[in-house]
Amino acid sequence: MLLILGLILAFAFSFGNWYITGHHIRPLISAVGPPPPPFNFIHFGASVLWVFIRYSILGIGYYFANEGIKHQKKLRLIEKEKHEAEYAFLRAQINPHFLNNTLNFFFAKSLPLSQELADGIMTLSEIMRYSLEMDKDDRMTLIDEEIGHINNVIKINQLRFNNKLQIDFSVNGSTDNVRLIPLILITIVENILKHGNCTDQAHPVKIALSIDEINQNIQLSTWNKKKNGPKELSSGIGMENIKKRLANHYKKGFALTINETEIDYSLELILPYNKATDHQEKPSSLDNLRFLEHFKLPQIKPQPYTS
Repeated sequence: MLLILGLILAFAFSFGNWYITGHHIRPLISAVGPPPPPFNFIHFGASVLWVFIRYSILGIGYYFANEGIKHQKKLRLIEKEKHEAEYAFLRAQINPHFLNNTLNFFFAKSLPLSQELADGIMTLSEIMRYSLEMDKDDRMTLIDEEIGHINNVIKINQLRFNNKLQIDFSVNGSTDNVRLIPLILITIVENILKHGNCTDQAHPVKIALSIDEINQNIQLSTWNKKKNGPKELSSGIGMENIKKRLANHYKKGFALTINETEIDYSLELILPYNKATDHQEKPSSLDNLRFLEHFKLPQIKPQPYTS
């Protein structure tokens, strides 16, 4: 519509310009050539329109040719970036897979020596395998998989800090076949572990995950005190990535509220969900570790902290 309106305005301007020049300005000057013929609206309009069409075709043709060249350059650049990204992804995949397999080997070797060490290696291996499988696109995953991943991350951090972390993680509602995009919830939990004060017994970290079957939504609520002392360096990429992925997948169908003060940090995330059918369920990330099923590890009991 804008192009048509522009062409009409350009033609009207050309018509008026040629009319004023040929029939009002030219008779006032000594011009070479015969005087202009008597003005005939139809004949004059047709003449102007024919000239206008020729130059319009030339201008529009030049525009689209130029845009076509730009488009081809853009396609070649995108193709080049795609190949570079695929190559970088393949290079990034080599070391994690090798490390994951090595961890499985270490698990088997460490089991007779230390159950706690073996359990930590096993948990780390599961965390890496889940991340490798999920961190590829925005395909849906079962929320039970994500909850298991969150538990593993909390567990490995408990081992790091000698079971001193005070984290209250609760799940309410039925999680059967509930799906969401992966690595959203865990990124929020990792953000808490990085920036929150997770060792204060008087103010433990609160992470509540609720599944509302009536309204068919998932609600995650978190609260934590901030760490005292110097702030840990952060690029903020984690939360920005979450917002972009949520907007890309759920459009405007989600709600993310963040309240931050000098003392504490709270977050509430509400997502819609769909029930997965049997053929939509993907294999568990633990399916590739079936050869370890015969190892029965007891629960790790917290040990008293000694400085």
